[in-house]
Amino acid sequence: MLVFAGVGECEAYHEGFAPWLLELPALQGLAAGTQKTVRWPGFAAKAALLKELGLLRQDPATVDGCAVAPKKFLDLLLEPRVRLEENERDIVVFRVEASGLKNDRTHRYRVQMTDRYDERSGFTAMARVTAFTAAIVARMAARGELGAKGLITPEQVITGAPFHRLLAELAASGILFELHAEETQPLS
Repeated sequence: MLVFAGVGECEAYHEGFAPWLLELPALQGLAAGTQKTVRWPGFAAKAALLKELGLLRQDPATVDGCAVAPKKFLDLLLEPRVRLEENERDIVVFRVEASGLKNDRTHRYRVQMTDRYDERSGFTAMARVTAFTAAIVARMAARGELGAKGLITPEQVITGAPFHRLLAELAASGILFELHAEETQPLS
């Protein structure tokens, strides 16, 4: 379980590590790592049950002569129950934690972001965090600011100046990432 200030207790569960992340220069020599998804307590067990029952499969099953993908059918059934109602608001939380040795000292870093439904604009937190990021990166690409072409992951191209520009533009929209750094005494 994780606790996010102003949000409360959440659960984090392992969904696998995006393999292309291990190719990033900053992660070369990584001794251990994990990538987790954060949701409300109890979500992982429910999602695991749906997967175990085969309801998240994309390959179609034949039902009364009709090919139906279990996931599409489940989405159709669940959508009215999981969409935000008029008086409901969403929250997006994001946290990256890293620790390791640098110059014979142990360093710990935590980057965290919490975003909430925007009452003024009517944008959900999920729309703000995902769509605003995509729009900013698309504008950078259209202006030729990324210096890369072809099929590459965002983590490979949004580094250095483009990364800082992305953070600045997100901050201008009220999406703020906070960095906490801690350094210990030199190793003996």
